[in-house]
Amino acid sequence: MVKTYLIGLLESKRMRYGLAAAFVVCLVAGSALIFFQNSPADKTIRIGSILILSGEGSAWGIAEKNGIDMAVEKINFEGGINGKTLVVSHQDDRGDPKTTLSAFESLVDGSGIKIIIGTTWSRTGLPLVDLADQKKVLMISPSLGVKEFNEKSKYLFNTWPHDFLLSRQLAEYVYAKGYRNVAIIGAQEVWVKDQTNNFKDRFEELGGSVAVLVEPDPANKDIYTEALQIKNSGADAMVSTTDGVLVGALIAKRAREIGVSLPVYSITIDASTIEAAQGAYEGMEFLTSLTPSPEFKAEYEKRYRIPIDIGADSAYDGVMLVARAMRATNSTDTEVLQAYLNSVSEYSGVSGHLVSDGRGGFAKGFVVEKVVNGTAVVIG
Repeated sequence: MVKTYLIGLLESKRMRYGLAAAFVVCLVAGSALIFFQNSPADKTIRIGSILILSGEGSAWGIAEKNGIDMAVEKINFEGGINGKTLVVSHQDDRGDPKTTLSAFESLVDGSGIKIIIGTTWSRTGLPLVDLADQKKVLMISPSLGVKEFNEKSKYLFNTWPHDFLLSRQLAEYVYAKGYRNVAIIGAQEVWVKDQTNNFKDRFEELGGSVAVLVEPDPANKDIYTEALQIKNSGADAMVSTTDGVLVGALIAKRAREIGVSLPVYSITIDASTIEAAQGAYEGMEFLTSLTPSPEFKAEYEKRYRIPIDIGADSAYDGVMLVARAMRATNSTDTEVLQAYLNSVSEYSGVSGHLVSDGRGGFAKGFVVEKVVNGTAVVIG
């Protein structure tokens, strides 16, 4: 009888201890749940960027990163988005499509980020089109200029005008200057070929002709043959459609070395390309869609102590467009955001007055610049 009583007492104590332990576990778990629900991570909105931050084209990518950071800082200083802080994770793809894919997977699959500013160039953006569409990843490129990017998915946008628009304007500009038989320096890059073809088509429509067209591989550094072709072509002007690809500057430099003194015209040249030409671009006139507001340009150059470069203002506007969509819809769902962005017809930002083409692309005005003493200055 005593034995039975003692056993019962022991079991009763075990039950009480068990219930007490269970209560403690529940209390800790509940506290942890409350902690995580109110943790700083729950008060943030995370976006990413995939840009060229090293190697050829990095002048653009670094400018874009700086523009993104300025936009994020301003948004957070003004209270964030719907009470949440905006946080950005930058990825360097070095202009390599394989690295771009890895960066995309790291952001989307690894970190759950579904909003990305980028990519910098077409060669890295086009391979992501189908993947972004399948995964419903919202992407806004601040400098990619081919329509095949944004027009293939409702989740993809450009705040940089399509390259063919400026190329055709350049043809009209060169023709109006009185030139009729030009040498074109192109390259084996998807957007460069798009620019080359549109310049050539429009120039010939106007009545001009192409004396010679050279389109080397960007990796080719032995460009004497191309320079010699230009010298022997009888052209009255040189036109470079190579954009930020350095091979165009190298050909112009080599042509100058072998005695070619033709006037040079181009589109969208950055400071690093002018430097690479080592004087061959002196006096060159070019058209560009880099049209930052004076206030933004001044703030950018004061902060980073470098001249503003391509993509800085359009990257800033890309972030601001996303923030506007989030505030208006009170959502971070990319399905909701893309519907809002596709409904935007016009937007005035630091990069200029953007007008939507209804398919994810935006157009705006351009300026004419001239290289004077190694620096680009606006002339029209």
